Amino acid sequence: MSSLWLDDNQISDVSALGGLTNLTELHLWSNQISDISALRKLTNLNRLRLGVNQISDINALRRLISLESLVLNVNQISDVGPLAGITNMTELVLSTNQISDISSLAGLTKLTELWLGENPLSPESKALVETLRGRGVNVELD
Repeated sequence: MSSLWLDDNQISDVSALGGLTNLTELHLWSNQISDISALRKLTNLNRLRLGVNQISDINALRRLISLESLVLNVNQISDVGPLAGITNMTELVLSTNQISDISSLAGLTKLTELWLGENPLSPESKALVETLRGRGVNVELD
């Protein structure tokens, strides 16, 4: 199995998924997930959908360096630092969180799509948005 879709299932515990190390695509949209630490073992993932959950800590994603597309909108994330080393990322959806500092995303040079709407971005982060746009990144702020 390489893809698994578990959207809208009221899932709160993802620990059973930690052994599915061959997965390349995982969809967990609209559940009740707050702890994603078990996902750190899924290093073959290139698409991960975790939008509309209750996630605040994304440190487990730090090792998922194969990720190309990551959706984390409508969560409670404030620190995006753990995403800094995921340099294959082309699409990143972070809308509707609590993010003010996006400086750690500046090194994601393959990024083409970045969604940041409904976040309390700092003035420095708003300036970085313009820099990213200058590099050809489509940055959505609404």
